[in-house]
Amino acid sequence: MQTWLRDEEEVFMPRYWDQAELERYISEGIEENLTLDYKAGPALARDSNRHAEIAKDISAMANSAGGVIIYGIGEENLEGRFRPAKLVPVNRLECSRETLEQIISSNIQPRISGIKIYPVPLSTGPNDVAYVVQVPQSDTVHQVSRNKRYYKRFNFESVPMEDFEIRDVLNRLSKADVDSRVGQLTSRPIENGLIWSVPFFAQNRSMAVARDTSMTVEFLDIKPHNRLTAEKFVVKTRLIPQNHDMYIASFSESIHRGLDKYFGTFQLHVAGTQSLQVRIQLFSDGVRARYKRVRLNFGGQSVTIQVEDEGYLY
Repeated sequence: MQTWLRDEEEVFMPRYWDQAELERYISEGIEENLTLDYKAGPALARDSNRHAEIAKDISAMANSAGGVIIYGIGEENLEGRFRPAKLVPVNRLECSRETLEQIISSNIQPRISGIKIYPVPLSTGPNDVAYVVQVPQSDTVHQVSRNKRYYKRFNFESVPMEDFEIRDVLNRLSKADVDSRVGQLTSRPIENGLIWSVPFFAQNRSMAVARDTSMTVEFLDIKPHNRLTAEKFVVKTRLIPQNHDMYIASFSESIHRGLDKYFGTFQLHVAGTQSLQVRIQLFSDGVRARYKRVRLNFGGQSVTIQVEDEGYLY
């Protein structure tokens, strides 16, 4: 069995950050995702546009789900998969920990509470260092001071937020904010391909409790040879027939902040390469229904997940 995506705690919560831990990320090819970002050392150089870029990336993490930014690791793009390539150190003479803290605090409004910066000395040179920045998810929305813009994480990038997304963040304390995600994908070999397990979860990102949550999943371009089967999801009856089934699963218990709730898993057969589009809808009592469209790109022994669109149903 091969695991291609890892649980957030496994990836982001080592007890101690050191060079060996950073090299583990590189050797295991832990990919960038919505809560993990790699930046090469020159991103903090004096002659770079570092103030604006640091503020954009840090505020986008806080406005989204929080996460980790590692300054000092270069990345490579392997067919749409952004993996760490090698250590590309920060020169501590150009950017000390105190300088990085000052850039973050003076270029983001309001200030983000709870940020932690871990300097990691590197053996590549006497002034070589990496900075691991852990950014908590915020209960308010943060703005980049220089351009008065708000950013979020989307498809592994920092992009401007829409007006409704800003209001969503401001409502985190008063209303449930439940979002869907595709979980840890695993595979097992069979005679003519792989059987992939595709689990689905929902997470509440608000202090308010979510209740009576339901999820629907549609594989929009599934083929008969994929032999799709579902665990915990059942086929939903629809008035207008479609070329594919809609599956539904419900979770009647409360979902508290930060908790992932498992809704069910799909098994499908893939031989060679194939791209599948999946539409997810999420309903929870008292909040607006959300949708998300993701693409699963199966490339033989590996798979990547791309969020292509998301928003509200009404």
